[in-house]
Parts: sequence; C-alpha cells; structure tokens
Amino acid sequence: MNYGKHHRTDEGQGELFRRSCWSFTEPDVRDMKGDGTKTEVDFSEATKGKLTFLLGFCVFIADLGSFQFGYTISVLNAPEQELQAFYNESYFHLFGAELNSDQSTLLWSCTVSIYCLGGLFGSLLVGPLTKSFLGRKWTMVCINLLSVTGALLMWGSHLQTSFQMIIVGRTIMGVHNGCAIGVVPMYLSEISPPNLRGAIGVTHQLFITIGIWVSQIFGLQQILGHEDRWPYLLGFYVVPAVLQSAIMMFLPESPRCLLIDKEDEDASRKALKKLQGSRINQDVYIQEMRHEHENDMQEPKMSLLSLLKSRSLRPPLVVCVLIMLGQQFSGVNAIFFYSTSIFIQAGVPPDYSDYATIGVGGINVLMTVVSVMVIDKAGRKALLLWPVAFMAFSFAILTVTLGLTENLYCECGCPQGQFPAGGLDPAGSCVLPTDLPNTTMSMLTPAPYVNPYQWIAYLSIVFIILFIIAFAIGLGPIPFIITGEMFRQGARPAAFMIIGSVNLVANGIVGLVFPVLQAKIGAFTFLIFMAVCVLLCIFIAVKVPETKNKTFDDIQKLFGVHDEIGTEAPDGIQNVAYASTTYL
Repeated sequence: MNYGKHHRTDEGQGELFRRSCWSFTEPDVRDMKGDGTKTEVDFSEATKGKLTFLLGFCVFIADLGSFQFGYTISVLNAPEQELQAFYNESYFHLFGAELNSDQSTLLWSCTVSIYCLGGLFGSLLVGPLTKSFLGRKWTMVCINLLSVTGALLMWGSHLQTSFQMIIVGRTIMGVHNGCAIGVVPMYLSEISPPNLRGAIGVTHQLFITIGIWVSQIFGLQQILGHEDRWPYLLGFYVVPAVLQSAIMMFLPESPRCLLIDKEDEDASRKALKKLQGSRINQDVYIQEMRHEHENDMQEPKMSLLSLLKSRSLRPPLVVCVLIMLGQQFSGVNAIFFYSTSIFIQAGVPPDYSDYATIGVGGINVLMTVVSVMVIDKAGRKALLLWPVAFMAFSFAILTVTLGLTENLYCECGCPQGQFPAGGLDPAGSCVLPTDLPNTTMSMLTPAPYVNPYQWIAYLSIVFIILFIIAFAIGLGPIPFIITGEMFRQGARPAAFMIIGSVNLVANGIVGLVFPVLQAKIGAFTFLIFMAVCVLLCIFIAVKVPETKNKTFDDIQKLFGVHDEIGTEAPDGIQNVAYASTTYL
C-alpha cells in the first residue's frame, strides 16, 4: 500500500485546499527557510498546561463511565448465595421444576461472564460512534441509555420473578462497559495537556477500582446484599448513569475532536479556553493539533481492519495489545480469589473476612491515587517495569507460602498433611487413626486445632498487599494511558476498539480457565502467572518507549514513523526503528 501524498484521493481537492491554506495562513507552523527546507516547530508551550477546575470536573464526570465498569466486575460477588436462591425460585416458578447442581452452576457462570460478550460488542462500537456526529462527549451521554435500561431490567427481575431479566440486563451493561472503556480514556487523553496526560489518564483506572470497592461495600448484608435489597444493588447503575448524562451534555467536547474530526476551529478554540483558561496561547495548541492532523493525513483513515493491516502502526499496536494481555493474565484476579481464604487462615473470623477483602480493595484504590501523583514524574515505562518485576517475585513467594499452607499440616496441627484428621491418644500424643489399628476414631479425643505455621499465612497477606500495591501503581492504569498516547487522531478510535476487545476477551478467558486451574493444581497456578510477569517484564524493558511529556507526534517518532511525506521505507513500512523486528 502506498502511504505517499496521493493515497487520499477520496478526500478530493477540498482537503488539499484546506491543508494548503493552513500552511499559508500559519507560517510559524511550517516556516520555510530560504533554501526551501522546513524548520522544526516548537510546541513546548503546549506541554505546560494547568489543571483548571473545569478540566478536573470534566475528568470526574467522564470517569463515571469507568466507575460503572468497575461496579459491574464485582457487583455479583457478595450476593451470590441470595441470587442463586432467587434463580432456583424463578426457575421453579417458570418451569415447575427445581434446578439441579449442574444447571445452577451453568446459569450462574453464564450470568457472571455474559457481560464480557456484551462488552466485546460494545468495544466494536467505539470507532463508529466517536467518529460520527456524536463525537466523544455525546457518545458518553448516549451509551448511558444502555446503562439505565440494563439497570432497570435487573432491578425489575425480582418483581417479575425472572432470572432471565438479570442475564439480559447484565449483557446490556456489558455493551455499555465495552464502549465506555474505549471512549472514556480517549476523551481524557484528548482534553489533557501532555504534562498532565498521565495523571489524568490514571483516573480511568482509579474509578474502575472505586467502582469495584463500592460494589464490595454495598454488597454487605447490612447494606444492599440482603435477600430483600439485592435488586437495589443491581439497579444502582441508574445513579452514575443519569448523573453523567445530565452534566456531560453541558461540558465541552474534546478540542482535538472538534478541530480534526469536525473541522470546527472556532468551537475548538472555545473548548480550549474553557478547559485551560483565557491566558493560554491558543494558537500554539491549535497549531500543535493541526501539525498532528497534517501528519495524520499522510496515512489512510484507520478502520479496525486497516489498523490491523498497517505495517507502520503495527509496533505501537503490538505494544498496547501485549501490555493489555499482560494486565489481564498477570494474576490479579487470582490474588483476589485467594485473599478471603488466606485471611481466614491467618485468624480473621469468617464473619469478618469480607471486611478484610474490602480493605484490600481500599488499598487498591489508595495506591491508584498514588499512581496519579507520580506517573508524570516517574514516567510510564518505569512504573510498568519495576512493579511487574516485583509482581513476579511476589508470585514466587506466594507459590511457596500457599503451597505450604495447603499441604504442610493436618487438622490437629501435626505435620501429616492437610487432609488426614488427627486425634489425641490416652497419653495425649497426636496420632492418626491408622496408628492404632484396634482403636476407632470415636475413641480418640479430638486434638485442639493449633496451627504452628500461622506465620506463613501472615507472610502471604503481606505479599498479597504488596502485589496489589505494585499492580495499582503500574500495570493497572497504564495500558489505557499508552493506548491513548501511541496513536494519532485517525487511528485512535480503532486502537481503542482493539484494546477494549482484548481486555474483555482476556477477562473472560481468565474467568473461565482460572477456576479449573485452581481446582487442579491449587497454589501452583501462581507459577503460570509468574512466568507471564517475567516475560512481560522483558518485553517492557526491550520494546516499550517512554512517552512522558511528549506530544502525540513525538511519540510516533519513537517508533520510527516519520512526518515527511515521501520518506517511507521500502515496501511502505515507514518504520525504520522496527523494520528488522520479525515478530512485529
């Protein structure tokens, strides 16, 4: 494919005229020397934006879409028993028969994972919706109709005694979530100045963790997890959805979207003035966006298929996809799975184990806030590399500690393995029934349970908390940030479609495969996650560039994508830096 100056013939002479007018009316963007060569444009002023009140408020309202995604992930965990009882009641009401164990498991697994299927469809809507007349802002407003519809269906399921309404409502919520995790970080990256783009981008993951945490709190029996109140737990989506839509329609659209996609410079300048204040040099910001657009014009408009075929954009796409896969396959879901049982083994009463899990969720939120404060100082690559390396180390320790916890001691505390049941003989010694062939178990006095290895459970708790800290600072928020940074305006919607699909498919795979692995090999499942973290760490060290405080065009240059028309490498690769990398 020729990516030269003639590939955009479908745009006609009007587009060529607009581009020539930009170059003529803004000589400081493409200042020509006497010999006809171009000077380098200094956009450093555009990288020194400030966090105004309205910019922060726009971020908060946009992130309510991310909050709903996090809420969906965890909302079914706490009221699982109440909902399964409702499923049995509903099934009997509809069909006159009770669910057997296999049917109940199948229906519940379908309910939990169905949002991933809806999310996959929703992620494919990101490009068509955001590139249409809706833009970024109105896409977020409109998709909340899906959220309200799904919430009302799930809330009304109890009134109609219909478990099918929960499944359909959760599917619809998945469509909303799949679209939201694409359009929200896209909007955040486009309204943010480069020096704040990292911190503002992390808020997307921050609100996901807040959504998970709030669902854990609301799911307590004392709040909304009770058998009479769970419909309100599932219908809570209405609150953030209505709040976001009611306010977002009065907030500014992305200036980059207005200028590049809708070609409305006046509206773009007004949005810039609202977001950054009246003291900024609007011309510099406008020129930087035009410069990106001129470079973007050298490549075809990116649909999903064309982005997958583009050799020049393949390196950043592979980086984003592999880091997103690393996020989902890093084992964070396994950590949360084990947390409750580990707290119980450490002596936390079972009735309070849910509170301990909520505490872990609170740590996740807190450390994501820390990531907001440090990401634009430490940089993206450093916050990926070192936390992932520590996550691999944590898995090595947890494999040992949890393996010992599962297999080291018996129920009476003696080192006979976990499952044999010991007892005390008349002399008070701990013995197994097989040691006394003429003595039945009923003749023995059950030994008091004293766990001599309880310190192992404490050590496990320490490394679970450290793992959560490492994940929340780095691998949790950064995949969405770098996706918004590594692609120009034309390719960005398609990139978020791909990344969102990868996120949801990988999430579904983990949800299906992990329980099977856990049942078969127990704590040794962590060895698989450790291997993933090690491989991801090597990839980050070798292939992931630093994007801190760089414009979108500067980041493209890190991958060897050049500005000048007609400078592509042989075979149209346009990517000198990665031309020799075979797997890219």
